[in-house]
Amino acid sequence: MVKQTNGGSVPLGAEAGPVTGGTGTSPVPEASGASFAKVLSNVGFLFLWFGQLNSQLADRVFVYVLMIIAYGLTKTNLGVAVPLLAFGVPSLLFGPIAGVFVDKWDRKGILTITSIIRGVLILLIVPLIEQSMVLIFLVSFLIYTAMQFFAPAETSSIPELVKKQDLIVANSLFMMTWMGSSVIGFGLGAPLVNLFGNRGTFVVAAVLYFIAAGAVSLVPLKPLEKKEASREGPIWKDLLFGLEFIRRNRIVGYSLLKLFVATSAIAIVSLLAISYAKNILGIGAKNFGYLIIAAGAGMFIGMGLLDRLHRYLTKGTMVIISFIVSGLVLIFIGKVSDIKTALLLIFILGIGNIFITSSIQTILQQRIPRRIRGRVFGMQNMLINSAFVFPVIVAGLVADIYGVSMALEAIGWIVILTGLAGIFLPKFRTA
Repeated sequence: MVKQTNGGSVPLGAEAGPVTGGTGTSPVPEASGASFAKVLSNVGFLFLWFGQLNSQLADRVFVYVLMIIAYGLTKTNLGVAVPLLAFGVPSLLFGPIAGVFVDKWDRKGILTITSIIRGVLILLIVPLIEQSMVLIFLVSFLIYTAMQFFAPAETSSIPELVKKQDLIVANSLFMMTWMGSSVIGFGLGAPLVNLFGNRGTFVVAAVLYFIAAGAVSLVPLKPLEKKEASREGPIWKDLLFGLEFIRRNRIVGYSLLKLFVATSAIAIVSLLAISYAKNILGIGAKNFGYLIIAAGAGMFIGMGLLDRLHRYLTKGTMVIISFIVSGLVLIFIGKVSDIKTALLLIFILGIGNIFITSSIQTILQQRIPRRIRGRVFGMQNMLINSAFVFPVIVAGLVADIYGVSMALEAIGWIVILTGLAGIFLPKFRTA
């Protein structure tokens, strides 16, 4: 089935096949593989990746300081949740709509301008420190609203910069950077605050955003064709068209569901890590960082393995296997009190995580036409941010009532069932 849209005709059916990569050449068989050196030698991709790195670091440093300020002003744990609300609410409200504009506007312009806006807004918070939590929340809300435009524009740009056979490597690098910068960004928060204070650390975050803006402004993205950038028609029709594409294309819809479950699992494990380290492993809450290091090491090794394995296994098959293995690990890890065994299992989780997220992202990029990528990735951004809110609240309640082991086992079974469901969707297995 083909439906007419502002940007031209786009196949909506579930049988829609892969979309050719952004180079304009015929796709090379994926068995040829792609090395990280080859991807990083792509100057355009390198600028986009460097922009992502600085933007992610700025995000995490910013949230770290916000949490300190929120606690200082409110003296309550509930007050600390305010920065997290400022982060999550804009995604739910504006994520899908932002994706519509990403499909209509120049993506390099969106990446550059939203980075500059976030840097300027952070500087506006500096005079508000220790004065008004409400004003800080409102400015933070604007900062994270701007992020809703940056994220889908960034994800939509990757297929335009690298060849189809290089996508899985490019995505694994992006996902590793996303996870790694989260850890490093929060880790940098403490020494930066001790060195420069809250105000100075905000300035550092702003500088990181400005560096990101400079990097993405150099990305050689082709402007949208006039028919693709058409602004005729109401926004809600464009939004509904993106939702209809997801509904009719079973592979895309199922991939987004899997990504939501995988992200929820990551968020829940992160939430329970401190309690797990203290109450089950008995190593003390302050040492939960060793668990994070093990997961990061697994992701790093997984990047190298992924480059080799995707030559022999389809991306869909790797996702299914990784879901099942990760689910089993989550079930067993809650019953393990030996630190060495726990670190090994978490290491395996890290490998599974990079396999799942990178493969799913590649499947999506290859199957979504260029002219509607922004809409679909806007929905993806909303789902990912939602996974850090609602499932985490439920898991926290389960852990408080039934214990950490039960919460981990529950999410483990959900992960396994999500993986097994993929077996019954042949087109996903062969994706």
